[in-house]
Amino acid sequence: MMLNLSMNTSKGELRKYSGFMARLWNMDIVHGQGMSLEQQLAVQPALIVPLSGETCLQQAEQVTRMNKGCVYFCAAGSTFGITSGEYWSSEEQEQTAVAILHFGFYEGMSGCGRLHEVDGAAFMPYDGIFVISSPDRLNLVCRAMYKDFHSMEPVKQWRAQLDFQELLYTMMAECSPYAKNDKRQALERVKEYIEEHYDEDLTIEQLANLSELSPKYFVEVYKKTYGHSAMDYLASVRLNKAKQLMLGSDSLLREVAHMVGYKDEFYFSRKFKKAFGISPSAYMKTRKNKLAMYGSTSLLGYAMPLDFTPYAAPLHPKWSQHYYNHLGPDIPVHLDAYRQNHNKYANLEKLATARPELIVCAQGVEEWEKEQLRQIAPLYEMPGEQEGWRFNLLSLAKMLDRLPEAEQWIEAFHHKISAYREKLPSSNREARTLLTARLHQDELRAYSHPGMKEILFDDFGFQPALPMDQLNEGCLTMEQIRESRANHLLLLIRQDSETLAYWRRLQATPEWMTISAVREGTFHQISSYPWREYSPIAMEQMAEEAIRLFSGKCP
Repeated sequence: MMLNLSMNTSKGELRKYSGFMARLWNMDIVHGQGMSLEQQLAVQPALIVPLSGETCLQQAEQVTRMNKGCVYFCAAGSTFGITSGEYWSSEEQEQTAVAILHFGFYEGMSGCGRLHEVDGAAFMPYDGIFVISSPDRLNLVCRAMYKDFHSMEPVKQWRAQLDFQELLYTMMAECSPYAKNDKRQALERVKEYIEEHYDEDLTIEQLANLSELSPKYFVEVYKKTYGHSAMDYLASVRLNKAKQLMLGSDSLLREVAHMVGYKDEFYFSRKFKKAFGISPSAYMKTRKNKLAMYGSTSLLGYAMPLDFTPYAAPLHPKWSQHYYNHLGPDIPVHLDAYRQNHNKYANLEKLATARPELIVCAQGVEEWEKEQLRQIAPLYEMPGEQEGWRFNLLSLAKMLDRLPEAEQWIEAFHHKISAYREKLPSSNREARTLLTARLHQDELRAYSHPGMKEILFDDFGFQPALPMDQLNEGCLTMEQIRESRANHLLLLIRQDSETLAYWRRLQATPEWMTISAVREGTFHQISSYPWREYSPIAMEQMAEEAIRLFSGKCP
């Protein structure tokens, strides 16, 4: 089915597309009580369709509560995750189901009879949301499409492709992406207005007028859509902006309160302490530095043991979820951590604007980057992994005059490891073999790194199922895994759409089910964090997770 489309751009220009086609490459339906799908990389464009229950879509740092009857677009190269909200009932969580469709758009090349892929984002509404007139029919179509797509009958697989084309046609035909009367877009306009005018004396009546809804209905629908009130969101924007002003200027507390929209500095102080558990004045005293971290989110794994919050650091809900959740609100300037330091030029520009007093950079930063960093502020480069995390932590602590904090943290870590080791039954150690592997696309490889080796083999005494010199060398076959007879198998699965699709297929194969660790329940899936990071905090997290896996007890 060929598409002949014309959609308005955000600037009102008419753009025409003809001779295009689309193909559904993979489809999955995820479901379960309290469902949580961690952020993954969309290698291809994706459509997210909520089928039942109540869920939120996380795209990088943006969180959107999904509505039935809507289709949400995620561009290729972006990240997305799905969660159930805490404020929804357990009955709603039990019914949660979401369809995920990965697809591609293609255009015929003139004169050669071949197709080439085109950017699917060009066909999407500016906010990435399609509203379908019949939610029930959307649900039925998605479930039937899923069944046919995974059928063993070629004709039914073809039917799934036809249904996908029909779904796209319905989305395009029914969607009016720039209609001013769309309720969700009206609420998004209100959010944008709050973010731009947080320092003004905003009222519910003003915001309701902006959305063209009655004040009573506006309050109700805003809370239902986002899970919090518009006034709560305004307070959150104001208080987080206040943090930035406190660390980024020499303004007095009264001036900061006025700059974020509070006329009464004492009321502002009470709101701040209630939100963050610390008074504004105490917050300013403990965070007078303007140190920036650049190049890798793992640097934050060295900042936390020193009870140190940088002024600027790389953060992302997927590539640094732990630090994003724990430190994100306290770090004024968020550098882009997409694929770690993918957007280097943008990060350098943001650092230059932030004007830090000192920059700490990770090993592996290119020379041209370091030269740019030195022009912004004095530069401290962390030692390499070969020196060990303890040496690196003490070196950073000396530079920041926080050596006692580092020594205390290391001593406490050693006590934890000793205590954890005692919790492991002796049968779970010297006589037990362990295989650690990584899945990327359709390749299984033995995998290890210094932190994993130190925790699992040195500290906890497990024996490698393969010789250490074979780790990280070549692909693993099912036969090699079976022959290793590993008592435990840890598998790190890369969170991207292609790898996850292959992983679903692999689990259903007889070859996978014959692996002894799978049959005996000693196979464990592990995540990139902390198992791919080498830092003090990651080491602590690996030790705690290992104890849960091998002893069945929480530390």
